[in-house]
Amino acid sequence: MTRSPSRATTSTATQAKPRIPAARVAPLPGSAGHHWQWQTRAACRDLGWNRFFHPADERGEDREQRDAAAKRVCAECPVRAACLEHALRTRETYGVWGGLTEEERRTLVRSRSGRSAAGGGAAAPATAPEGRTGRSGPATRAPRK
Repeated sequence: MTRSPSRATTSTATQAKPRIPAARVAPLPGSAGHHWQWQTRAACRDLGWNRFFHPADERGEDREQRDAAAKRVCAECPVRAACLEHALRTRETYGVWGGLTEEERRTLVRSRSGRSAAGGGAAAPATAPEGRTGRSGPATRAPRK
């Protein structure tokens, strides 16, 4: 009596598998809900991500209008400070968080770290999405009328 090749392979493969003991998992130190629970009270929670994150090809006035609309939502948000702190702590690179765009957050991080141009630091100017250089943000942009 001869074995079929597939049957021999199966029995060899079964025999070759080492038995891995079940790992012991330590209990987690506690709930981490306090790190994200603020999001349940956010004014943006049911509005969709596309109001706060620009498409790759969005430039100029379209982007400014979308950012302004997002900032209006943030202005009325009860957890705006927690949202901004989260974005700064996690270095969110895209979107409007806590009422600031990605460029405005980068400027804020640079100023907090003491590398501002006024302090004599050698920080390179931020590049605006439209290809222009220079800083953009509430402290440096002239108000529109």
